[in-house]
Amino acid sequence: MSGEVYKKVSSETVETERSTCGFRRRLLKKADGVPASVTRLKTNDATPHWHAHTHEYYYVLQGSGKLVINGEDVPVTDGDCVWIKPRAFHHAEGDLESLIIAVPAFDPSDMFLEKPASTPQSSVEAR
Repeated sequence: MSGEVYKKVSSETVETERSTCGFRRRLLKKADGVPASVTRLKTNDATPHWHAHTHEYYYVLQGSGKLVINGEDVPVTDGDCVWIKPRAFHHAEGDLESLIIAVPAFDPSDMFLEKPASTPQSSVEAR
């Protein structure tokens, strides 16, 4: 992004790819030089995983289902936002389309499929 003061990306111009969580469009990614990545995700057969350093914010655009975080079912629907902290073992289930913001920007080397040795306590609040 050298010299640019903004970057605009249209979801329609970004290729859909299979990911650990379903089918995603990586709107803003680490390679773009952004401090946070933004991904549009359609949940499909998600694999439980965790991140050592990445905070993820799931904003549900449409649909309903649940996030399973450290074994706890967290029901979600349109308009819900859930912050998942590093080391939380998680995945999504259901008919969900979400916007995922990752801070720092998502890096595949920070994703692990085996359960972490220790996991933080749940701090999910419904409002």
